[in-house]
Amino acid sequence: MCGRFFLDAEAGDIIEHYNAPPPDLFTARYNIAPTTPVLAFTADGFNLFRWGLVPFWAKDVTMGNRMFNARAETVAEKPSFRNAFKRRRCLIPATGFYEWRQEQGQKQPYCCHIDHRLFSFAGIWEQWQDAAGNELQSCTIITTEAKADMQQLHQRMPVYVAPQDYDGWLDCGSDEIGEANRLLADTKPDYQFYAVGRAVGNSRNEGEDLIKPLATDQLSEED
Repeated sequence: MCGRFFLDAEAGDIIEHYNAPPPDLFTARYNIAPTTPVLAFTADGFNLFRWGLVPFWAKDVTMGNRMFNARAETVAEKPSFRNAFKRRRCLIPATGFYEWRQEQGQKQPYCCHIDHRLFSFAGIWEQWQDAAGNELQSCTIITTEAKADMQQLHQRMPVYVAPQDYDGWLDCGSDEIGEANRLLADTKPDYQFYAVGRAVGNSRNEGEDLIKPLATDQLSEED
């Protein structure tokens, strides 16, 4: 599961990494939650999408509120995701995400990252239109079974796409999904993690303090 992440990279680093500029509205965020706008990179460049995929056939946007993740094992089959998986794959930039683990009767949040460097989640996106013709673009992050040390935190983790695989993931020129399925199966992120304060549990909280590591003696002292 990936229900909260952060992106604090500089615009220049994003341009260098993706060879494209982010939208003017881009700003660093440390507590990105479902239903809010997220930066997404498609074959056409960057966009801001609502996090929580709304299928094109949905009656209203609320259906997307619980569809912020898609399972790699079933994304090609589920009616809500299969068309987007074939034709509208995207990359979702991040510098880390949060996961929670039950400890001493409470949920302890952890910051998960890859050397605090910019990287990409595998995502898919969809376009939805209401009865008045207003359009909404939305996306979801694909998750897979946790591997290596991540199994200590949760049974799921977001799918990482390596830079050399960006073109293959974004290529939706045909209905052939063999390469996309291979990338989902072969994902090998080197996620690291450390405990952070529980303030991140409230999506209204923001700021760099959310990713500061807790000292060992603070783990048992937090309220």
